[in-house]
Amino acid sequence: MATTAKSWSKAQAACPRREHAGARVRFDGHYGKPGHRRQLYRCLPANGDRPHRFTELLPREEAWHDACENCERPVHLHEGPHAARRYQFVARGIAEALVAVGAGASYRQAGLAARERARRWRIDPATGEPRMTRHGQLVGDWVEVFAPVVFEPHRPCAWPTTGSLLLDDLPFSVRDPDTGRFRIAFRVFCAAGFERGRPKLWRVEAFPDASQANWEAFLRALEGAPSRVVCDNHYGLNGAVRAAFPTSELYLCEWHLRHALERLMAKIRQSDEHRGAIDALLPRVEAAFTGPAFWEPFVRDAHAADIPRLSDWLEGAGRIVEDQFRRRGPRGLRPTETPLSTSPMDGLIAPIRDALQPRRYGLRNRERTNRLLLLMQMHGNRQADPLAYAKGIRAWLEANGGRPRLARRAVTDPSGQSSLR
Repeated sequence: MATTAKSWSKAQAACPRREHAGARVRFDGHYGKPGHRRQLYRCLPANGDRPHRFTELLPREEAWHDACENCERPVHLHEGPHAARRYQFVARGIAEALVAVGAGASYRQAGLAARERARRWRIDPATGEPRMTRHGQLVGDWVEVFAPVVFEPHRPCAWPTTGSLLLDDLPFSVRDPDTGRFRIAFRVFCAAGFERGRPKLWRVEAFPDASQANWEAFLRALEGAPSRVVCDNHYGLNGAVRAAFPTSELYLCEWHLRHALERLMAKIRQSDEHRGAIDALLPRVEAAFTGPAFWEPFVRDAHAADIPRLSDWLEGAGRIVEDQFRRRGPRGLRPTETPLSTSPMDGLIAPIRDALQPRRYGLRNRERTNRLLLLMQMHGNRQADPLAYAKGIRAWLEANGGRPRLARRAVTDPSGQSSLR
């Protein structure tokens, strides 16, 4: 435990009253429970006003150690970490929890870790003993209040104007209790651009469905327009791109096109009538997408097989493939920022899918989910830093009188309704 020796000369706090500027300030006791006490000060005004007690705008909890490992200097009892007014947990503990959930930890896991580090346990009313709890509401409230605060310095204002914008979505399915079948409950739209040659998540947002209206809302949320867009061949997404970015080049992801063709051929193969022809063509699909030299013989042989459903696909999506062959240029001259598929963003969005999949049944409020996604976006972009988060939280609290502007659990849905389903 840090030293408790009283020293009037070490009181560096200033009285918050403007008329008491320059007044002498002394330590004047503590408030709070042992282990979590916070410093009180006494102001001795020079203008003749009566002395009074006050606390700092962001009170500090008592220090648990005699030295700070981060600062590499001794600390006194009153020099512990900052906390928001009427908040039990300090800003640094909140920041660490936000980093944890952004990396994929559940609210329950992060809440347990936060309570252990802060040594704050609920008291059992029957025994009076500390009781371990894994309740996740604590961290859920922090995400609601503080996620927009720590994200703000990294919030993009416009879409990238160079390279490509990659678009994809992550569907999350739940079982319908009435039918017992799985249905897509909501989707997470993802957009990635390139910064200094590396893919970077530009925007992540949850929507109830993948309609063109929702995609347009997603694309119009930022200013400007990218020069090139790479995405799946989905009617809602394609229509939204053409409406929101009419001058941008639209390039359909070749990975999605190839797998769409392979899925179609797998369905056709289930019929004995065309199984032999499909068995001969299917191994050639991957090579066909490498360029015209393999594509043209494949298309010729596919039409010769006289399979109507396959020929219809080649006359439609196949024409798009041929057009994109002409536009993509030689591989050796193609910049990194102009990929042929959305695969560069896979490593960024896969952790989001893995983190949300186990908790998809509990995600019903769209705004709260989107605030969680802000933290996951920063984690994917390697911007999650507990020290930076804590500094941002403290600055925001100081600008608002030491208290959050937003009350906890203010973002709610009407009873019986869900904004994400």
